[in-house]
Amino acid sequence: MTQDPTTFPPGSTGSRGRHLWVPRVLSGALGVILLTAAVLKAADMALFVRQMGAYGIVSQHTLLVLSAWGVIALECALGVGLVVAYRPRFILTLTAMLFLTFMGATTWAWLRGSADQCGCFGDWLNHSPGEAALGNLILLAGTLLAWVWSTDAKTPRARGRAWATGMACLIGVALPVVFGFPISTVMQSPPKKVRGELGRLEFQGGDVIDLNQGDHLVIVMGTDCAHCQEAVPSLNMLTEVSDLPPLVAVCHNSAPEREQFIDVFQPFFQVSQISENDFWRLLADGDMPRTILVRDGRMIQVWDQIIPDEDAVRAALAVSDPGVLSEG
Repeated sequence: MTQDPTTFPPGSTGSRGRHLWVPRVLSGALGVILLTAAVLKAADMALFVRQMGAYGIVSQHTLLVLSAWGVIALECALGVGLVVAYRPRFILTLTAMLFLTFMGATTWAWLRGSADQCGCFGDWLNHSPGEAALGNLILLAGTLLAWVWSTDAKTPRARGRAWATGMACLIGVALPVVFGFPISTVMQSPPKKVRGELGRLEFQGGDVIDLNQGDHLVIVMGTDCAHCQEAVPSLNMLTEVSDLPPLVAVCHNSAPEREQFIDVFQPFFQVSQISENDFWRLLADGDMPRTILVRDGRMIQVWDQIIPDEDAVRAALAVSDPGVLSEG
């Protein structure tokens, strides 16, 4: 009698069964990771675009935004394809190519020192490009292991799985819009410079400061930005110089994140939250920390990534025409 190839004889090791469920578990886990990453990227698309731009691989704005959008759609499609086991070897091959691309990009940014955060999980999980490259290597190894033990056998439910994968791609395209990212941003380049008229910002946390009156030093920063954290001692020194304008740092981080930053780094200056729109308007295409010297609501000088010393601030204060914005 011919034995059914889908059953195991008594006393078998069950290796075939193990080869069936191991790739399914690995594929499902990889799918969940990709779906989670896609949703978190879409939830803060503007941040993801900036993080991708910091890598220095794509510089043209429209292409950069479309690339970020494509990554989210692809992660959604591959994530659902892995979860529902649609054409496992084909989907795993695409997934391996995606992780290989991520690993190359993060390694490039790591070696060049061009980015502080990888952008893999938006602002929810912050780690350096070097750490991300190692993580992508681990995910790539898991993908290859699942591929070795997988098969692309056709099943009666293949059409339904194909529809689910395709719909996931369309949902991925729509996700950034659902989270409030405007489609018009694709064709709108970010401002090269922050507007000369600052106006009054709405501060959350700390004292309300009227930037329309007198001179102020405004630091645009992120509590999770490594450069901003390293700049705290220099900023503290500026704060202690009595004849310099008062200093206030602004960010779009939440209250718990600001409190943790204050506890760990002990800034002598106020750290307040402003709206995300105001934050990106002030940062424009600059880099954190961005120091802005403000006089009566108008910016007279901007320094990106470097903290000016007291002599540089005094020299900027002597500018005769405060309507002219310069960059240090």
